[in-house]
Amino acid sequence: MRLRTSTIQARHLARRCVQCGSQHPASVLRHECVHCGCDLVERPPRSYAEMEGLVEVVAPAVAEDPFMSWRRTATFERWLLTAFTAVVLVAFLVHAAASAWPS
Repeated sequence: MRLRTSTIQARHLARRCVQCGSQHPASVLRHECVHCGCDLVERPPRSYAEMEGLVEVVAPAVAEDPFMSWRRTATFERWLLTAFTAVVLVAFLVHAAASAWPS
């Protein structure tokens, strides 16, 4: 979390429920607001500074799905094998055509 201003107050950095405004400390992990029942996983509590863009929040990196990674690798290898087979087949046909052509 990087600040864009030096005059920000601590109360502007307190995370609050986006529905009712009750304060939620970052150390306590809950799945819903104790005051209004808002789903904190879907709508996480945010501070005033985050909502106004005074703080640059670094989003957590999304982990890549292992199946998609494997699928991308398998597709690449399949296309590489297809291209290699096509090149060998063309080379064989050129050699066969050159051998059949009378000199």
